Amino acid sequence: MQTYTEMQTELLSRLLAANSSTLFTTARIQSVIKDAYMKATSAYLWPMLESAKYTDIKANQYYYEYPTYFRTDSVFRVVISGKLYERKDFEDFLNYKLENPNDKDTLIYADHARQIFIFPTPTANATAAFETWGHIQATQLSAGSDLTIFSSSDESGNEAVVKLAFAVLLSKINKNLAVAEEAEARALLATIYSKILQRKQRDQRLDHAFFTVPDLFGE
Repeated sequence: MQTYTEMQTELLSRLLAANSSTLFTTARIQSVIKDAYMKATSAYLWPMLESAKYTDIKANQYYYEYPTYFRTDSVFRVVISGKLYERKDFEDFLNYKLENPNDKDTLIYADHARQIFIFPTPTANATAAFETWGHIQATQLSAGSDLTIFSSSDESGNEAVVKLAFAVLLSKINKNLAVAEEAEARALLATIYSKILQRKQRDQRLDHAFFTVPDLFGE
């Protein structure tokens, strides 16, 4: 079950409904699957939805609007003119900026209310010098052949989408079954994400030790 059409067919099958059903119309089936897909893709910060955006730097401007398609509070990497900036808490960022206005060596950023703040403040314009990495919203399903972000990685994610849609349609028919279907869907998504985290934990960071060993004796 990979495509949008296949998920529609599967959902109708579970509902024991024909394609010509007046209760579960094509428009209704498509709508609940689209909504379920948005729920599934917003449940976690999926690596399949990581993306970069390149924008211009403006002289004397230290805050920039979030890329329109980025999810709020999802920026995790900022590179400006080839230099990596370190993320900081927003209030700590403001305090440091206030207390160290002349510092040119500490490269930091913070985000708040869909704005990205950088320090030190640029002194010159630069085209496409602001590289921002964050998580985007999934592309809405439209054509019957459309694939989801799970289709090429873990198809159980598509099963979760169908279960979420099934739960919505069952909510007024069998509340208990609807609750169970949604719980199973969310458990599937949690399992997929836990596998992703396990894989990331196996990857050793470049120039980082496997373990941090404290110097207990100050030597």
